[in-house]
Amino acid sequence: MYYRKLLLLFVMIILFVESKSQTDNHWKTIYTFSGSSNEATDDFLIKADKWRIVWEAKKQYSDFEGGNLAIYLVYPNGDEDFIANTLPTNFGKTIIRKKGTFYFKISSLLVKWKIEVQEYKEN
Repeated sequence: MYYRKLLLLFVMIILFVESKSQTDNHWKTIYTFSGSSNEATDDFLIKADKWRIVWEAKKQYSDFEGGNLAIYLVYPNGDEDFIANTLPTNFGKTIIRKKGTFYFKISSLLVKWKIEVQEYKEN
């Protein structure tokens, strides 16, 4: 019984250490965009093999209910990837594994939004 508990503890420690290997300290913010209306952001260049989009949506006006935020990642050829469609008071992350130049197309209704583009850096 003692060895089972010890083994379980050992496995939990390994899983914790493994999960920490891709924690936020390996992600470096390289671009930040924010606003409260529809927008096409400036182009940004990604050189890393792995990067992510961290987004946040908040109510623009406390007196109004509802609102919506839609985020699209746009490629140089005009193709789009749908990233998020959310209500205010929400957030999320999406990992992308493509290099290149991109921009975001934002559709925002009664929402303040913030998007961070982060590259994964091995330590």
